[in-house]
Amino acid sequence: MSSISAHLPAPIRSLLARGLGSALLSGLALVFVLTLASKVVSFVKDAVVASTFGVSQEIDAFMLVFGFMSFAATLLAGGLPESFLPAYVELKHHKGSRRADRMAVQAAVTHLGMLLLFGLLIELGGSFLVEHMAHGFSAANKDHAQHLLVMLFPFLLCFGMSYHLGAWLRADKKFLIVASAPLLVPLAIIVCIILTRRAPTVDALLFGTNIGSALQLALLMRAVSRQLPSERRWWRVCLRKWEPQLGVVMRNALPFLLGGLAFSSASVVDQTMASWLPAGSVTVLSYSEKLCMIILGVSAGPLADVLFPYFADQVARQDWKGLRRRLLMSVGVIIGLTFPLAMALDFFAPTIVSLLFERGAFHHEDTLRVAHVLRFGALQIPFYILGIVTARVIVSMQASRFMLIFSFAALFGNAGLNWLLMQNMGVAGIALSTALVHGISSIVACLWCLMLIRRKEAAK
Repeated sequence: MSSISAHLPAPIRSLLARGLGSALLSGLALVFVLTLASKVVSFVKDAVVASTFGVSQEIDAFMLVFGFMSFAATLLAGGLPESFLPAYVELKHHKGSRRADRMAVQAAVTHLGMLLLFGLLIELGGSFLVEHMAHGFSAANKDHAQHLLVMLFPFLLCFGMSYHLGAWLRADKKFLIVASAPLLVPLAIIVCIILTRRAPTVDALLFGTNIGSALQLALLMRAVSRQLPSERRWWRVCLRKWEPQLGVVMRNALPFLLGGLAFSSASVVDQTMASWLPAGSVTVLSYSEKLCMIILGVSAGPLADVLFPYFADQVARQDWKGLRRRLLMSVGVIIGLTFPLAMALDFFAPTIVSLLFERGAFHHEDTLRVAHVLRFGALQIPFYILGIVTARVIVSMQASRFMLIFSFAALFGNAGLNWLLMQNMGVAGIALSTALVHGISSIVACLWCLMLIRRKEAAK
């Protein structure tokens, strides 16, 4: 103990020791700091992009295609990686780390194959996808979007595998490398824009995105390889002998994949429907979402990443009282901290947008458009975080059927509300629709989760 802490009163010393000694709290603090740093760098990247390209058709095409490819990678991450983590924790708890690592290697190879197949299908159906996603674009901008769809294929592979390796490392409660690796993508984009500052094009965004995601994957691969056995015999067994638990992971992956399809499709549906509105609507919606993500990224991300392996541990041990207590504690913290943040973002929306983006090609009129949409988008923040944390409990309990039904109901509700509200409110109606759907779905999911825990406890 340091000389400073030695002079503190005994109760404070005890509280401090318990807090610093808690793996959960220290992990949460570490992920929070690194995620905050990542979001700061990401915001700097967004500010540079806004200053360089403003609100234009060219950046509309990139935002739409990049959003779709991110959705595709996230979609597949909602299948195998989501079902993998609880199974990995359970196998490690009962059979040991060697068996768990063997299943993890086999799951990673399977996930890579899924990404390659999915990417090939996207490339083959590129013209069909662009025609329906970019319905309101000009013919030239549609051709540009189709070109971007092909060129972002490396990003899909690298970003998708980063999700899987990140889940593997988080399952072992190794949060440092997982939280710091995403810094590489916005840093690479900033460097590429600076290097082409005299004549910047969307190709700089494209190149930086691919390079950054490749560096992120390389960093995570190095971290994973260091914890694996080096014996040739283990690798021969790993590549030849099928781990039985992987079959459980594969069976659970499909419902989680379909549920992830519905849940993750919301952003693609929003951007697609925004492309039907006047030019620049996709970019305006994207900038408002990015500002919301500054808060969501340093709250929902760290909470979900750190709590997920602890939820899985408690499910593996059938500690239902501890699981319910941890869930309720998380709900209380979320409600107490995020509602004031959401209200502050809503109230100061014009000032925030002006300070962050209004320079270069981004004019005052663009500030007013983004701020108007942001006022409605900010309402989703508390409910989004609550939904993400609750979903981690549901995934830990491998309640795939509920996730499937729940996610598709949210998707159709979002699309229907989009269509209803955008008629009179424009792109702001899409943001309000998102907030309403997150509000309803998060409350329903939390109540259902508590009911399921009560049933498990009664049946014990």
